[in-house]
Amino acid sequence: MKDTLSQLQVVIRGTGSIGMRHIRVFRDLLGMQTIAVPRRGRRSCLLREEGYTSAEDLSEAFAAANSILVVASDTNCHVEDAIEGISFGCSFILIEKPLAPVLPDALRLQAAISATNTKVFVACNLRFDSGLNLFRERLPEIGEIHHVRIEAQSYLPDWRPQRDYRESYSASSEQGGVLRDLIHEIDYAVWLYGKPAVITAQLSNSGRLGIAAEESADLLWRTPSGTSVSIRLDYVTRRYRRLMTAFGSTGDLAWDFPSHSVTLQKLGSDPATMHVPQDRDEMMRAQAAAFVSASANRGSGQLATLQEGIFAIALCDAARISSVTGRTEPIRE
Repeated sequence: MKDTLSQLQVVIRGTGSIGMRHIRVFRDLLGMQTIAVPRRGRRSCLLREEGYTSAEDLSEAFAAANSILVVASDTNCHVEDAIEGISFGCSFILIEKPLAPVLPDALRLQAAISATNTKVFVACNLRFDSGLNLFRERLPEIGEIHHVRIEAQSYLPDWRPQRDYRESYSASSEQGGVLRDLIHEIDYAVWLYGKPAVITAQLSNSGRLGIAAEESADLLWRTPSGTSVSIRLDYVTRRYRRLMTAFGSTGDLAWDFPSHSVTLQKLGSDPATMHVPQDRDEMMRAQAAAFVSASANRGSGQLATLQEGIFAIALCDAARISSVTGRTEPIRE
């Protein structure tokens, strides 16, 4: 791994909060060379003054060989930035979730790499959460699963107190809303239980937050094995909740992200709670290391693939259609 790290340069497109976190993780935790490429070129000078290596555009950044790309720009720029990276010969790209705002955009990226050797992954970092992976490991212990309940609820104004949430991408109907922001839940539900063929959904905007995007989403589907999955996503719950419970023939298993815990309750036994503390940088370091391994052809581990990212967008699009029609809708890739 050390040889790989010394030879690679990580180009980070987008220098908002998530882009800067990627830079710190790759540079400070993995010891790699990074080059920041803001979408506003004039920010390059400020970044250099702060001690970061920066370029004004991707052309300048990819002048050096052996570069891999992390796309951490606004959602509606993801595909454009990835395709630009491909045009400079980049063979390994990690794109922040969601892959794209809508399915046609995601398919445009798929078409762009069809004649290349480029590998694209999606940054769904909850796949690297220690608690979620312990949950995945212990899942067989509760027998045949008949239902899964997932909840991801929080209060949008609390996300970034230093800025007006109504001016954030989350508030935009074109690139925000809970379906896109909380697509982690959709990703890991499909990862753990399989791809559904159809979905029933209800999206709503009560007007409480004064934003254009949906404030909440309720999703329901069946997995290939017949397990029902219900998901509640919202921006309007004042107390942060992020949890999943699977109900099986021999017990229940629950994962609570805020408390970093997994609780197993088997029939006839007392509940057993396991704590697996992990901070966000550790989780992102594991994801970054998996991406570096993939670029060295050593396997991609738990990284979300391009196809998985496309399916998650297709599911979101079908959910929007279902909310309008009031019917169960097919998920079209």
